Amino acid sequence: MDTPSITFAEATPPDSKHVQSAAKIWAQAAAQRDHKPLPFDGSQALAGVERRLALPGARLVVASEDGVPAGFTLCSPQDGYLEIYYVAVAPDFWGQGVARELLAEVDHFAQKAGSHDLRLWAIADNSRAIKLYQANGYRPTGEELRDEASGRVEILLSKTLR
Repeated sequence: MDTPSITFAEATPPDSKHVQSAAKIWAQAAAQRDHKPLPFDGSQALAGVERRLALPGARLVVASEDGVPAGFTLCSPQDGYLEIYYVAVAPDFWGQGVARELLAEVDHFAQKAGSHDLRLWAIADNSRAIKLYQANGYRPTGEELRDEASGRVEILLSKTLR
């Protein structure tokens, strides 16, 4: 399968177009992942995206194919590492390599920023995401937490860039 021709756009506040696209993608992807009805829009996910985007040094990148938002990442530097808060792909683009391209883009950004350690939390029963992360060099650390809002168990994965 050919990898789609992906373009990246970094959102700069107050870039509401990209923030809205990210929230809608997150809402659609989470609904598909959790086998729930697809939401009409991303308004319910908007608060979470905006909260993470308000962190110091936060970076939102939206991937598009032919002008159609296909996925996004949102990360920010922490004390000694880069934390990835979101890696999401619109369900219509699943299986086309978009998430892999987004993770490669985060790696490139981290290297340029001098952050060699990357971390992300994944829902423990989201085997599709965990498989993707492991294929891209992330390894479980053994640390877990229960998300207060959802009650779901999440696991911490990390990667060191060379």
